Amino acid sequence: MKEILSILTPTDYRFLLGVMESPLNQTNDARFSELVEALETDDSKQNREAIESQFEEDFRYLGSSELMYVFRSMTGEERGAPFQSIARDVARALSVDANLLGSDREIVERLVESYATQQFADLPPDEQQKLLEDLGVEEEKAKAFLARSAGIFALPMLIEAFNLVVVQGLIKTIIFGTIAKIIGSQLAGRLFAFLVARMPWWVSWIGPAAWTLSLGWTAFDLQGPAKRKTIPVVLYLGLCSLREQHQTD
Repeated sequence: MKEILSILTPTDYRFLLGVMESPLNQTNDARFSELVEALETDDSKQNREAIESQFEEDFRYLGSSELMYVFRSMTGEERGAPFQSIARDVARALSVDANLLGSDREIVERLVESYATQQFADLPPDEQQKLLEDLGVEEEKAKAFLARSAGIFALPMLIEAFNLVVVQGLIKTIIFGTIAKIIGSQLAGRLFAFLVARMPWWVSWIGPAAWTLSLGWTAFDLQGPAKRKTIPVVLYLGLCSLREQHQTD
């Protein structure tokens, strides 16, 4: 998990704190908040190690039932669910059909890409058309692509038809739209406004339009409160990993 956490910025941690904190959790929200503030003040190795450790403990707790968390603690076993187990649990909740093997980063990246592609394929044709146009694709080019694809999409195919910037935008729109619908419009509006202020180059064009997409998210309401935390967090970590990968390509 540390290979993912090492690429996060203080802004990312502030966003994740907003998603994870809750008076109903047994997570240490106050301690996590203190560590975020410390990292924002001094992005040192010491502060990074402290926040990575706290985040991992809190997140793995969220991915494990309270009963099993206490049991592991009492028996001396490692507390919380393993990260890859949580990621695969999120994939099942999202009905993602992908080969989730490899490192933690490879798993969350593949999960995010597969989910975004599946969701785009499931959108009504008019929403597919509008989304492509909003991302800068000419109307006739978008229509021709959608007619030619016949409802079957894959990332290489999308990249070949358009460019990586458009595909990145499509992924971010769908992922942020899903996160917004899970955490609620009020919290989403506050957290996304924060991201826009801190990282406009990454998310300035993400807004309420993304929240209106006909995404297959309604089943999440039946998954229990933990999923409302773990799903947005895993999706956001996947986006951050893709962001860093594309910056270094």
